[in-house]
Amino acid sequence: MVKCEFCDKELSTNSSLKLHQTKTKYCLEKQKALNISVSITSVLCAYCGKDFIHKHRKDIHENNCTERIKSEYQSKNDENINLKKELTHMKESYEKEIAHMKESYEKEIAHMKESYEKEIAHMKESYEKEIAHMKEENNKTKSDIYAELYNKDQQFILEQSKRLVEKAGTITTNIKAKNITMNSLNLSQERLESIKDTYTIKHYERGGVGQADWVVDNVIRDDSGTLIYKCTDKNRKNFIYHDDKGNIVTDIQAKRLKEAILPIMSTKLKEFKKIKCAELAEQSDDESELLEKYSNLYNENKAMGNEFDKRLIEKTYDK
Repeated sequence: MVKCEFCDKELSTNSSLKLHQTKTKYCLEKQKALNISVSITSVLCAYCGKDFIHKHRKDIHENNCTERIKSEYQSKNDENINLKKELTHMKESYEKEIAHMKESYEKEIAHMKESYEKEIAHMKESYEKEIAHMKEENNKTKSDIYAELYNKDQQFILEQSKRLVEKAGTITTNIKAKNITMNSLNLSQERLESIKDTYTIKHYERGGVGQADWVVDNVIRDDSGTLIYKCTDKNRKNFIYHDDKGNIVTDIQAKRLKEAILPIMSTKLKEFKKIKCAELAEQSDDESELLEKYSNLYNENKAMGNEFDKRLIEKTYDK
């Protein structure tokens, strides 16, 4: 046994004595009172700079340090602000591009219309001259000549009108195609009710993966087959889409999507559960094991849990 010369505490070894004299608070205070300088190894909190003698106390403090919590909160807040700015910029860019395309096509149509009207005026002038010439040459009345040329004139007008209609149709199609990313996602009960029968027992048998595949193929695509619901943060499971007013909506952990789908899917899930359970009567395997298997399958589809989330992120992540 060795005894501390400052506080009289007895310790088993010299190494224990040294540790005691450099770490123990009340012993250090006695040494300070005696004006004895002792080399003390201290550690600082990485966030607020608070000084600690014992590392494990420093570690406990760091886990609950308010400066660390504030720093992490600020970092997440900055990420959200940057995401909102990026989405706003994307929306503005799309709107400007669509407006520019529309303006260009309108100018092109106006130019075609002007050219068409000039061509018609020139044609009428030519007809007048031809009528005068034919009347003079063939001694025909003006009304007879007009009747003869009327069909030619009408045929030309029909052809020109058809060209304008076809051009306008192409313009409309191009505008719609360019605006495809701005299509809104319709999660109304009426719309989902109309497509629920596309969810089949084959989807059901694959659990959350099958259900996610059904959602991707039938719920979150527009008429051209383009995805209009995308994952922007696969770690936090965040998604975005446009509502019916063109506003960008953030769907955290696909909560809005799931809440819209589950009420519609409830009857299909019960129907498929009955079908699978009915198979028990024809199975020679352990019925309790099969019952547990089908019950788990039903619960997995109903919950739309981790397997659903993983598959949905895989299919919609916008890299």
